[in-house]
Amino acid sequence: MPPGRWHELGLAIEDDRFFVTFNGRLLFSTTDQDRTFTEPGRIGLWTKADSLTRFDGLTVTTLR
Repeated sequence: MPPGRWHELGLAIEDDRFFVTFNGRLLFSTTDQDRTFTEPGRIGLWTKADSLTRFDGLTVTTLR
């Protein structure tokens, strides 16, 4: 990706299934096998230590 451009990263969760999108296109989906945290709670954002990453306009929406 060219530096200095904004991109949209999306995550939709339905039951134990995760759908990850990048600029509106599905990248992959997966099933969560980890049952450590089963109640609604917090989110976190992670980047590589050697990257320069900015986040803007974080939105969390409950679909149900």
